[in-house]
Formats: sequence, C-alpha cells, structure tokens
Amino acid sequence: MTRQLKLLIGGLVCAIAPYVFFVGITETKRVNGQVVVHESLNIGGVIAAFGAIAIAWTMAMKWETPADKAPHWRIAAAAIAPLGALQLAISLDLVG
Repeated sequence: MTRQLKLLIGGLVCAIAPYVFFVGITETKRVNGQVVVHESLNIGGVIAAFGAIAIAWTMAMKWETPADKAPHWRIAAAAIAPLGALQLAISLDLVG
C-alpha cells in the first residue's frame, strides 16, 4: 500500500467518520413543548475535519516519490479538502 493511498483512506475516514460518531455537546431548549433552540458542537468532528484538511494538503503538496506527483492524487486531495471543510462547518453547527 503506497503512502498516498494510506493518506487517501485516512482523509476519507477523517471526513466521513464524524457523520457516524458524535463526540460532543448537544443542547435543546423547549418553551411550551416547542423546540426554540437546538445547538450542538461535535468536538470529535472538528478535530477530524482539521485532520482531513491537513491530509488533503499533504497529499497535494508534499511528495516523497515522483509517483506521488501524479494528477489523480491531487484530484483526490481536491475531493477530501471540501469534505473536511463541510465537516468543520457541520460540526460547529454553522450548517443545518
């Protein structure tokens, strides 16, 4: 298994795992039985999102062999980085 393939798998796990596992805080406030405030902070998701973004950066910019410079690894990194950014926004409860 090559270094870039390991980074790809690690980046995808970091970007997708917080959708399955929640490690954080949730608060819901009700008034007369109606939910008026629902807040959540997924600390594990924030950490994993930064990990996914860092892995995408490593895949795109740091090479050890000439094979690491292949365009398909940059495309994979370009797919992982937005997933990490989206995960960061969701974990901070900025996006529904």
